[in-house]
Amino acid sequence: MKAVTVIPSVPESLRLRDVDKPKPNHGQVLLKPIRVGICGTDKEIIEGKYGKAPPGSQYLILGHEALAVVEELGDGVDNVSVGDVVVPTVRRPLDCSLPVDYCPLGHYVEHGIWGLHGHAAEYSVTDAKYLVKVPKELIDVAVLTEPLSVVEKGIDVAFSIGGSRFDWKPKSALILGAGPIGLLSTMVLRLMGLSTTTVATRPPDSLKARLVRELGGVYVDAALSSIEGAFDIVVEATGSPQVTVDGLRHLAPNGVMVLLGVYPPGGVMNDLGNVLTDSVLNNKILVGSVNANIKHFELGLKHMAEAKSRFNDWLSKLITKRATLDNYQEAYSWTHDDIKTVLEINPLS
Repeated sequence: MKAVTVIPSVPESLRLRDVDKPKPNHGQVLLKPIRVGICGTDKEIIEGKYGKAPPGSQYLILGHEALAVVEELGDGVDNVSVGDVVVPTVRRPLDCSLPVDYCPLGHYVEHGIWGLHGHAAEYSVTDAKYLVKVPKELIDVAVLTEPLSVVEKGIDVAFSIGGSRFDWKPKSALILGAGPIGLLSTMVLRLMGLSTTTVATRPPDSLKARLVRELGGVYVDAALSSIEGAFDIVVEATGSPQVTVDGLRHLAPNGVMVLLGVYPPGGVMNDLGNVLTDSVLNNKILVGSVNANIKHFELGLKHMAEAKSRFNDWLSKLITKRATLDNYQEAYSWTHDDIKTVLEINPLS
């Protein structure tokens, strides 16, 4: 079968390989991927900055944002049936008793990222207990479930921590960045009734700006210094250390800032001491969040259904590029105007 692969730590080793079709073991299922989403993590792996092949394999099959059909059941599987359309979660625990999304580095593997083959292939296998069934009416957009689950967890963490102190009822949110994570954060917070301001670098007539406004949010294509006021929740989704510090300045007293980016080393951050002192004196909370568990995948599907009802085809507009296995390299090229690229592998008839 065909699979999109890289050799981890070897930059630009992306290639389409013919590999053996996998077989499901006990508790596993064979999946026939419909489509796979591409994200910044894939870019880092292709650039040789991250990633790990499974034990005994020279290469890693990419693809952690997947929508698939259950093709075959292994022994002992009774929670899904052949023909079900599903989204597999990403992470699997290794000698870790914590919830899987809280297992520390070295105590988990991740499909298409770290020590476990992904789904950018004609077939893949995964553990059945980590599958989330997709309603028929969401199949066209459900490839967005995995990035949405990361957003759901981050916002859930913000509300859980913020509300553990007193009867905290946030009303406003600042979202830094208008990539998939930033836009999906805007969507979820608008569905929850918060007023939102999303800041990014694209011009006001860009697709990203229009998508924010279609949700009833405010879009700002300027530096954070032009933003006035404070926000109860700040979601950081740019991966810029300086933007993070500037965003913390706009966090209201008792507010929560959620970091969903991955940040490069180094850099100079202006006036950091005053920003941190202000955070202490005003009981601000800064929290990082990564990965998600099944409950957040399910919550993401719930919010997808709500978004379809309230915002029509908004979610489908996030998918701005499609490629196939035959022209797979096109899927792994990026521009500033792309939002979400998907690799179509086995389209439903």
